[in-house]
Amino acid sequence: MAIATHPNLTDEQAALRSLARDFAEGRLAPGAADRDRTEAFPEGAFLEAARLGLLGVEFPEALGGGGRGISENILVLEELARVDASFSLTVAASSGLAARHICIGGSKAQAERWIPPLLEGGLGAWALTEPDAGSDAAALKCRAAADGGGYVLNGAKMFISQGSRFSTLVVMARTGEGHGGISAFVVEKGDAGRTSRPLKGKLGMRSMDTAEIVFENCRIPGDRLLGRLGGGFAQAMAVIVPGRIGVSGIAAGIGQGALEAAENYALERRAFGKNISDFGAIREMLAESAIDLAASRALTEEAARRWDAGEECEESASMAKLFASEAAVRVCDRAIQIFGGSGYLDDTPVGRFWRDARLMPIGEGTSEIQRVIISKSVLS
Repeated sequence: MAIATHPNLTDEQAALRSLARDFAEGRLAPGAADRDRTEAFPEGAFLEAARLGLLGVEFPEALGGGGRGISENILVLEELARVDASFSLTVAASSGLAARHICIGGSKAQAERWIPPLLEGGLGAWALTEPDAGSDAAALKCRAAADGGGYVLNGAKMFISQGSRFSTLVVMARTGEGHGGISAFVVEKGDAGRTSRPLKGKLGMRSMDTAEIVFENCRIPGDRLLGRLGGGFAQAMAVIVPGRIGVSGIAAGIGQGALEAAENYALERRAFGKNISDFGAIREMLAESAIDLAASRALTEEAARRWDAGEECEESASMAKLFASEAAVRVCDRAIQIFGGSGYLDDTPVGRFWRDARLMPIGEGTSEIQRVIISKSVLS
């Protein structure tokens, strides 16, 4: 692309982005389309990403992280998503949700127990959504009953990333009534009483594991409670805000991949005796997409800056997530239009980009929920 996607990076940030881009292009790009078709996850590549330090950019060095901020993490997520959005979202869900929740809500001992293995290539999962509790997260029904110094989990979770492949799962369960009656617990891979059903045939994000989880008298020790009893909902909301910033970075990456594919095709495809890049309608679509992505990054970078500075950023995170996720769908849709009939074939990447992008306005809080959050700020 002729337009600089991040023109004001420090040397350290530029080096990190180059590391992520080289890994994405050299390790993820080959086979990305095949993994999408077969719904296969590249375990070896995930371990390699861990060795390169790409999984724990924003975590303290004492826990095995890079000691940087979410401003740096979104650079990594964008570069990964530019090639393979399923991989990028797996990183975001494992580190940005599961490990972050343990870091925010757990004790020092809990963080030292569970976070380093996740940053070394273990898969983390984060279970809030249920079959009947999505946007209305406080309506969850999965329960954790105190029993002999531990807890017994019963209930179901739905649409959980890494839900059948996780090594460490953070699950929100009801221990009382209302928002204050939700607590967070850690479930480990080998715990009895938990079954997972992978969800196959998804529209997009196909090489990322997504599953339904059912707990039937799943008994866990008392030291699996994160923070205080009843503190799970507040912890989850604190995790979701930076999570939305990460999704914004992923959305920008998907859009960037689609725009680059469309640009290259427009420069090569000929019609009426010239390249289609010479036609005004094509140039207009490319320009609109470039504007969409520039605005997405500006909103995302501002939200990340606020988070890293310890400032209130719920509204800015929602603005970034809303705009970037919907912009990614627009950019991918234009890319398909530029490809014409070829864009409707599985042989070209733009269809996969669109299918992956379509999750962005749904996951981590729907566009409708983001508009509710933003409107409350406007009217306050």
